[in-house]
Amino acid sequence: MATKNIDKVDLLLSKLDRKQLADFIRKECCGNKQFQDRFLALGAGTLFKPDPAKYASRVEDLMEDYSGRHGYIDYRSTFDFNRAVSHILTEADDAMERGQWGVAVAVLTGIASVSEDILNSGDDSAGELGAIVDECFEKWHELCADDSLPENIKSEIFELALSRFNDKDLKGWDWWWDWMEMAISLADTQEKQSRIIKALDAIKSNGDNWSAKHNAETAQKYKLEIMSKCGSPEDQIKFMYDNVSNPDFRNRLIQMAWDKADYDEVLRLAGDGVNHDTEYAGLVSDWHKWEYKAYHEIGDKVNELQLARHFFFEGGRWGEKEYSMKSMYSNSCS
Repeated sequence: MATKNIDKVDLLLSKLDRKQLADFIRKECCGNKQFQDRFLALGAGTLFKPDPAKYASRVEDLMEDYSGRHGYIDYRSTFDFNRAVSHILTEADDAMERGQWGVAVAVLTGIASVSEDILNSGDDSAGELGAIVDECFEKWHELCADDSLPENIKSEIFELALSRFNDKDLKGWDWWWDWMEMAISLADTQEKQSRIIKALDAIKSNGDNWSAKHNAETAQKYKLEIMSKCGSPEDQIKFMYDNVSNPDFRNRLIQMAWDKADYDEVLRLAGDGVNHDTEYAGLVSDWHKWEYKAYHEIGDKVNELQLARHFFFEGGRWGEKEYSMKSMYSNSCS
């Protein structure tokens, strides 16, 4: 039905003259603000300077339109709201295809600026509201990765991303870290890289607060990523050892030792992990698995059997046949 109607639209457009079209568009723009916004968007980047506030305003108008009498978008309306905002996001795609970089930046900046409002605007049981923010940042990353992006636009996006990260925009959601990923991808000078490291160093763990600990460890991972651009492999390894309490770093270092057949170092790092992460059963199990592999490799049957007993009573994770009861005892008793 939709295709059939589009065919009719094309037929009608071929018959109408310029005045008829102009009169219709003018009338619709006077009576329908959303139509007016979509029409004026055609001139962004050519006749009009792209304005992020315009795109933010269009999303806010949609939030109001789809909200019920209590000012809240109900579960049934979130799908249609998602589709309506996605139509605005497609304007960024169109702009990128035409090389209208300023328009693409304006669209994404405007929608990103009201992302928290979107997330809090209704019932997101179906994930439709979060999907809007996901789509927005997917397009941000696509834009940042475009090889034809001019240097001035790269610098503009870098400044925006780092500023939003420092201002803690969307902190508490994973999208906060998308700002950092964007900044890192565009950090093509030592000055920019130093600013990123400074921003990451400002994120500290706060006692036993799990969220603060997670943020600090995530910041360390991103710092290692930026160091891969501006530091030596030796610097990166030293940084991981200096922060070996980070489970991701410990696992990388263990893997490196394993690849070099340095089983003593595997056991040292894994044993230290068991002692350090006693409150986290999942991590302790991961370190024990490395110990088990190392003991099996060096033929230490006593410790291998001891860990086999541990896995017998604790059980491996679903799908990990290597640590099933059958596998444990067949390996340890062979």
